[in-house]
Amino acid sequence: MNKKIVYLFYLVILILFCSNVSQPGIYNAGGTAFTMLFPQDSLSYKKVQMQEEAIYIQLYKGFAAVKGKYKMVNTTSEKLHFTMGYPINGIYNGGEGDLNQVQLDSLYKFKIKANGKELPINEMQIGDSGHVRTFQNENWLTWFVDFNPNENKEIEVYFLVNTNDGGITKGYSKDNKNAFIYLLESGSVWKQPIEKGTFSIELKDGLKVEDIAGISSHFNFKVNETENILIGSKTNFSPTPKDNLIVTYGETIPNFDFLKVTVKFDNLFNEIDIFSKQLNIETLQSFKTKNPYEVKTDFWSFLPGLIIVLVIATPFLIIIFVVFIVVKLLRKRK
Repeated sequence: MNKKIVYLFYLVILILFCSNVSQPGIYNAGGTAFTMLFPQDSLSYKKVQMQEEAIYIQLYKGFAAVKGKYKMVNTTSEKLHFTMGYPINGIYNGGEGDLNQVQLDSLYKFKIKANGKELPINEMQIGDSGHVRTFQNENWLTWFVDFNPNENKEIEVYFLVNTNDGGITKGYSKDNKNAFIYLLESGSVWKQPIEKGTFSIELKDGLKVEDIAGISSHFNFKVNETENILIGSKTNFSPTPKDNLIVTYGETIPNFDFLKVTVKFDNLFNEIDIFSKQLNIETLQSFKTKNPYEVKTDFWSFLPGLIIVLVIATPFLIIIFVVFIVVKLLRKRK
């Protein structure tokens, strides 16, 4: 009976300390996805190719302004009509070994243009949207797109995201950082491959290149440290979760008011337009990236693991101690 109580005690201790280990990854990041939406439009999947995409990101303390510019091509002799969408709020859980959780919690002042003309946007309640069922939400901004046979279209999107609530978890360690994720994997619905992708990042609000805690390494980023600009690229790729762009930077701002930021969206979109048109890529140097999933470790992060080892090792140490005492007593009697 006593042995059962002892084993039960050890089991409770193990459960208490093991149960707090979160899946490693990035939580509550600001980010987005750009995708076809409805299953009934599935016949249009793989007929439109995203030949080129250029993503411009300005990172501020607590938020980011984003502009996406896409060259889309109808690769068929058919006229195509389909609906596209952007989630207003919800959570996206993606990634592979490490979790990428994107928290979508605002309208973000989203707007879209096709060949320079702004498109009307509808707000819709959608249940299971089929292809994008990994988004745990029902509220979407949607718009209608049509392509003439073999037509090229230039699509431009603008939006703001809250990056202030990001958290990076690994084992028992956690860092609170600004976090931004651009979900390239949502581009897998298009006809593959994406021939060219460029990704330009400018640090604003007094942020410097050294304020970047981590950034995805597979974009081969180059840096202009004087201008605090990073530029990366990919060619001929079919996006998977491994291709997502992840940036962690700066520090969390207490009581950050993101809605107050969104009021200035016109100025912020003008700023990013200027950035996208006057980008200087002639004075770039190689940039050593850091793993965005890494977190700082301290004594407290090792303590739970140490306790688990001690709990497991204690019975064996007791047995060894008892054997040692018994052997010592027997030698004294002799």
